[in-house]
Amino acid sequence: MDEMKKEFIKASEILKRIAEISFKEFEKDPTKKNDIVALWQQTISEFFQYTSTASEKYNGKELYKAITRSMIFGK
Repeated sequence: MDEMKKEFIKASEILKRIAEISFKEFEKDPTKKNDIVALWQQTISEFFQYTSTASEKYNGKELYKAITRSMIFGK
């Protein structure tokens, strides 16, 4: 669990940096909004597709459902 926690912290820091870059790019050129949103959508979509496939590979559908449910409903 310690290794997983460390990796989540790294991932969180990376996402925060990308968010900062996104806002700065939008501030410089608001016409890039759709491109910025498309990058976020593509990345998040690819991640969800991967986790769905991995949940089947590792027989972890219950874990995947619990994570998804918590993200949608906060539980």
